[in-house]
Amino acid sequence: MPEGFLKPALAGFQPYLPGEQPPDGEDWVKLNTNESPLPPSPRVVEAIRQAADDSLRLYPSPTAAPARIAIAKHLGLQPDQVTLGNGGDELIEMCFRAFAGAGDRVAYPTPTYPLLDPLCRIHEVEPSTHPTELPWELPPSLGPDPAALKFIVNPNSPTGAFFAKAAIEAVVAASAGVVVIDEAYVDFAPHPALSLLQSHQNLLLLRTFSKSYGLAGMRIGFAIGSRGLISALDSVKDSYNLDRLAIVAAKAAIEDEDHHRRIVSAVIEGRDFLIQELTAMKFDLVPPAANFVFTKPPADADHVASALRERRILVRHYDREPIAGWLRITVGTRQQHERLIVALKEILS
Repeated sequence: MPEGFLKPALAGFQPYLPGEQPPDGEDWVKLNTNESPLPPSPRVVEAIRQAADDSLRLYPSPTAAPARIAIAKHLGLQPDQVTLGNGGDELIEMCFRAFAGAGDRVAYPTPTYPLLDPLCRIHEVEPSTHPTELPWELPPSLGPDPAALKFIVNPNSPTGAFFAKAAIEAVVAASAGVVVIDEAYVDFAPHPALSLLQSHQNLLLLRTFSKSYGLAGMRIGFAIGSRGLISALDSVKDSYNLDRLAIVAAKAAIEDEDHHRRIVSAVIEGRDFLIQELTAMKFDLVPPAANFVFTKPPADADHVASALRERRILVRHYDREPIAGWLRITVGTRQQHERLIVALKEILS
């Protein structure tokens, strides 16, 4: 689109760039997009097969009701305390639509999920950023910030650091506006913030099926919170934001807790292996609580990432401050890890 047609707020706009996606079926070790190393539950695949019938000519439930009910039951909530989105990203965008008007402040600690910056530009709100001094400590200035909307990614991305529940609650209690905790990686962390919903009406939690349920390709996320906040999100969502296959996949996934636990256990075991191997090679690491490790190699990070790519191994490299020189490496399979470690030893030698 010629720049002259863009609204003035988007002059010089830089969109969020997802991680590189090589073609399926090629011999890549893909450790750059935080996907699950294990496939989804067989019950999910079977539910999708059964749903792929003549009913696809009909619109899905506009509220994704079967999935909403199943998620609420799993978490001990009511269905009107849950809503679903086309991945966690749509839910974040719905929060902007519902709770931040043009010119309002939207606050968040940095560094964090880089989608927030372009969303501030798109919605013409004022970003209010609060740099963290230590990756695992929230900035003291975040709570008193009068922003209409605040985001905390916990565990954080891209650092993988985990903020303590007491620190989260202090921010929520000090905030007059809505506080959104993006818990995309929380299943790999010590504990969620679910219990805080009982005493804080201004708190929303966002979850996803992409990481610990192995369903990144289905694009399913959900938000949980007070009835008032969920109703607000429902009022601004697209009419049919989840298709029929995604709805049955979400329901089947949330009901197969045994498979979910297998994925989580495999990721934590693989994460421990990566930590051990990278530490032995003198990599610096932020203590991880997600399905990836955030690490600084004992050599130029750009060179390391480029040399890995030449060997068809993808990791995420950051070249912006304050995380320039760091890599984010997704927890994969043992075979992928071993190929990564062999390559790193070659590159560093």
